[in-house]
Amino acid sequence: MTQLLTRRNFWIITLNSTATFVLAYLIIFYVNQISFVLTGGMYEYPVSVDYASYFFHIEPYMWTHDSVILIFSAGYIITLLIGLFSLLAFFYLLADAMPVKVLFFWLFMHSSNYFFGGLMVGNLLTEGIGHVFNWMYLSDTVKMIISLIGFFGLLITAIASSRLAALMANSYFEKYSEKIGPFYITGQVLLPFIFGSVVLFFYFFPKNMFHEKFGWLIMGAMMGIFFLRAQFQQDLLFEEDDNRSIRPMTILIVLTLIILIVTRTLLFRPVLVIG
Repeated sequence: MTQLLTRRNFWIITLNSTATFVLAYLIIFYVNQISFVLTGGMYEYPVSVDYASYFFHIEPYMWTHDSVILIFSAGYIITLLIGLFSLLAFFYLLADAMPVKVLFFWLFMHSSNYFFGGLMVGNLLTEGIGHVFNWMYLSDTVKMIISLIGFFGLLITAIASSRLAALMANSYFEKYSEKIGPFYITGQVLLPFIFGSVVLFFYFFPKNMFHEKFGWLIMGAMMGIFFLRAQFQQDLLFEEDDNRSIRPMTILIVLTLIILIVTRTLLFRPVLVIG
């Protein structure tokens, strides 16, 4: 087991997880961009989208109660569903030594961050789904309860994710123990979070919007809880698998690079969609 703890294997694990961290975030982001286009089209609202932002080309008086609720909640609902299906996919693939599980891990993490972070921060700052709560004329007490739901959703996700990461170690190792814990957790979770966040910061720069501004702070806090929790994980012994090896996920890495370059290039200027 210790012969696997090499510098080369460490950076392969880091590269695989960083690529999927970025890919998972872009999936969540563009799903929400598409939701603005589709729901805006239902009300014949012209909307322009680019690699980082959206804008509805309408006068303020054209907003209605129904349109605000649908347009600014649809993406969050879809994101929540993506997170739930990603968690199901993660456990479906759990028994197999397949590194691709890390994609569903990051999809679950980003979805939870987007949804629960939106409930907590967006509700207080009237951003994102906060527009919905503002138009529903909720009392301050109800808004505070919603923010607390968001907070505890993030807390539970951060606590549960350390267990998920430990179970995911069967992609590369026959067991998860205190000896490989720091090596694996650093390469699989902590460095990908840091490197991936830097990549996405420059991808969205200089148009970092609400989630791109506050999402990293929330995810950083979740990673702090994750790291503290990960130190107390029990040893795990996995089933033998002849396909288990530490190798680059070339297809996902290349796919991530292509999506980064293509979307940043083609959507550099806003694309206007008329409903």
